Amino acid sequence: MKLWRDIKDFVLSFYYPKGQYFLVSFPKTGRTWLMYMLNQIKDLSNHPLKESKNFIFNEHDNSEIIIENGYRNNSSDVFRYTNRFRYRRSKVIFLVRDPRDVVVSHFYQVTKRAKNPFVFNSITDFVKHDILGFKRIIHYYNLWYNNKEVPQNFLLVKYEDLYQNGVEELLRINKFLDLDVSRENIELVYSNSTADKMRNKELSNKLEGFNDFGNDRNTLKVRNAKIEGYKNELSVEDIAFCNSEMRNLNHYFKYKI
Repeated sequence: MKLWRDIKDFVLSFYYPKGQYFLVSFPKTGRTWLMYMLNQIKDLSNHPLKESKNFIFNEHDNSEIIIENGYRNNSSDVFRYTNRFRYRRSKVIFLVRDPRDVVVSHFYQVTKRAKNPFVFNSITDFVKHDILGFKRIIHYYNLWYNNKEVPQNFLLVKYEDLYQNGVEELLRINKFLDLDVSRENIELVYSNSTADKMRNKELSNKLEGFNDFGNDRNTLKVRNAKIEGYKNELSVEDIAFCNSEMRNLNHYFKYKI
């Protein structure tokens, strides 16, 4: 079965144009925020493919466990199929965020922002779930570390760098995507894309493509958008569990325990 999946993905790689851009991430790592900014930057560019709806595909690459329309993926697939031959002719931006922040935000996503959501007795039960919880994030990051040489080009982007040094990170992505947009315009895009501004637009239903699951903070797509917010939302025992599992994360990602 795994061999057949690899062959299928190898063939599928020819479906995309050579050099096709992808933004790939685990859910709740800031992909929506980054795409919001990239779409603005793209529109300011003179790139010949800027009007193409497929200029950049953004996806979770089978790491999600439920989609907002209620569809539930086979949650074991990401553990069974670990090669990424589908991207072999493409250029991939891989977006990551501290797994401890991700697991908190992911918990609210799968229990609050989906039709027929998951139900857990507590966030602890979710964090410690072998397939759906924290271990899934670590596995997925390591999976992509092992596959980062598969695409034609690979760029690691960290949410924390976007948050703390966003203009420089966007300039780096701008270069990767050959958009050639000026620093001045990128500074403007970044300043217009803060979490508060996006959250206010979401509350006013002015963000295209956002599903409305209510105005409670934990039901919003743009929830807290903080670094190390997990320290205020996980118990001491949950943090200790996550930190123990963090030892299995490749040092390439440079997240400290």
